[in-house]
Amino acid sequence: MSEPAVSRISQRRSAALTEGGADYSAKRTELIRVAAEVFRAKGYAAATLNDIASVFGTDRASLYYYVASKEELFQECISVSVSSNIEKAEAISAKAISPREKLKELIDLLINSQVEHYPYMYVYIQEDMRQVASQDALWAQNMVEQTHRLERLFIDVIAEGVNDGVFRSDLSNTLIANSLFGMTQWTHRWFVPGKSKYSAEDLIRVFSTVLFEGIDVERAE
Repeated sequence: MSEPAVSRISQRRSAALTEGGADYSAKRTELIRVAAEVFRAKGYAAATLNDIASVFGTDRASLYYYVASKEELFQECISVSVSSNIEKAEAISAKAISPREKLKELIDLLINSQVEHYPYMYVYIQEDMRQVASQDALWAQNMVEQTHRLERLFIDVIAEGVNDGVFRSDLSNTLIANSLFGMTQWTHRWFVPGKSKYSAEDLIRVFSTVLFEGIDVERAE
């Protein structure tokens, strides 16, 4: 594609993003959903715009009316979901409820987010962020910072429980948080909302039980 043609498409895309109506927005949203499915099935590195265009039912050139690149599609798949999780986690952390209740709600958030934002969160979890960092270092840095921010919220709630004497003090707060993330995030390998043997509620109940059986002071005595 020649440089003038690319420039014209970029101008059309910019105008559509600013002034586009409901139909343009709906098609772009659907394209992002399709891209997420392709990324999940093939992996970010192996997936191509041709693959995405084929599933979307168009040609590669037509995709540029909606996005500038494969990298932009990947970023769009993930950014809104991660930001939403941070916002909800901060709201939970600020609630005037017990640390145990906060941690239970945070577990609910992690699992329900995977259902609500399927397959976006699966794509985020399964991809090695180093694969895309070189494409947009600022975006990748922001994602790493957001992830650490979410981890910090979990660690702070666990520390609050330790200080209140309801969670064990002989265990590392960071390792507890990492164990929780390991349990809940590894589900991307086998849990497909609506198709798996277990429901999101099943996962929440089991993971919460396993966690609290291990860290509650009363159960440890």
